[in-house]
Amino acid sequence: MSADPAIGLGQIEAADPAFDLELFKRQAVQTFLAVKQAVAARDLTDVVDDLSDRVYDDLRLDVQGLLARDAVQHFDGLAPTQVVVAAAERGSQGDVITLRIQAIAMEFLGPVGSGGPGPGAPGAFTEFWTFSRPLDATTPASRPAECPNCGAPIDVDTGRICRYCRTLLPPPHAQTGWVVAAIRPAQESAG
Repeated sequence: MSADPAIGLGQIEAADPAFDLELFKRQAVQTFLAVKQAVAARDLTDVVDDLSDRVYDDLRLDVQGLLARDAVQHFDGLAPTQVVVAAAERGSQGDVITLRIQAIAMEFLGPVGSGGPGPGAPGAFTEFWTFSRPLDATTPASRPAECPNCGAPIDVDTGRICRYCRTLLPPPHAQTGWVVAAIRPAQESAG
């Protein structure tokens, strides 16, 4: 990948003029939160479409380990604090963007049924989330303005359920092709 993410982003934007980095980052944060929630719930059903096969397999093994130990991975008070493009590239296989996501949470492993505040105070952590999409994927020039079921206006920041008829809307990546290709703690990405 290029040492300068701006070069890769420029290549992606040149090939996909409708690409909106800020919207991409907002959708990436929604995916980050949804994946963490799915791991805490020990059920990846709601995020399977957001993940590459490799990432899904890795998380499925993590969830199976939690189930085997009758444990829950808590992310109490999870809140992203900063999202920065760490790398971006448009290559022969498609587009790749890696985001450095800094967040705070009270992260702990506990027995099933252990709700409420965990031990200690919230801590900061950083992860690198890599998103990829095929070479021929592009951002729709216009997002669907209304729910395909009831015709109500769609607000991309309110989630995937129509607030009027409760229809499950397609995930953002289904419209743009982006999936999570890798998740790495910061210490694995250094160097």
